[in-house]
Amino acid sequence: MITDLHAPLIPILRHALATTSLPQKGVILDVACGAGDKLSLLREDCGRDMPFLAVDIDHSAVVAAQQGSTPAYGIVGDALALPLPDANCTTVFCIASLGLFANAQLALSEMKRVLQPGGCVFIVTATQLWVQVTHWPDRLVGAYEQALAAGSFPPLATPDLHDQLGLLLQQAGFAAPQVRALLLDSSILPTQAELSLLAWNSIQPIVAPYLSPTDL
Repeated sequence: MITDLHAPLIPILRHALATTSLPQKGVILDVACGAGDKLSLLREDCGRDMPFLAVDIDHSAVVAAQQGSTPAYGIVGDALALPLPDANCTTVFCIASLGLFANAQLALSEMKRVLQPGGCVFIVTATQLWVQVTHWPDRLVGAYEQALAAGSFPPLATPDLHDQLGLLLQQAGFAAPQVRALLLDSSILPTQAELSLLAWNSIQPIVAPYLSPTDL
């Protein structure tokens, strides 16, 4: 069950997960899992048999996560001092929680510590920014979806949309963080939510093979 708090993020989360290559082996960790409402969604893009650890500082939330429809090993613990050994996980999720921690930098450093070499930390965070929004034509949206389905990597967010997240990730030890930005707008499709914040010079190389010369 998805709570009303997280409901607006779900289409964007599905889009981001579907266009991200996640490890298909090892241990999964969800930091600040809450009641486990998102566990089934996160597991959809990971190996079904991978062990799933759900960590939260709230004991009642961990109990709820353990009793949910998606099997998980619940652990009561602080994101600033994760109760896990070094290099323990291949995938670490932190969904809509980073801004709640007293020290986001320390939380990211802890995620880096428990991550195995070659693993993936997947973070979703929301913020309010003044941004340029572009309403691209439907044909371009379709071409972008084709490109992603064919394996093209989505363009990265421009530096002014990083909102310091890229810098925090680098300071935590992540050598080449990939920061994407999507517009939180329930009236448009997730693909449009990503395209609306991208400039033409970043989109054009990806969509060109899927557009006619006239459309291009």
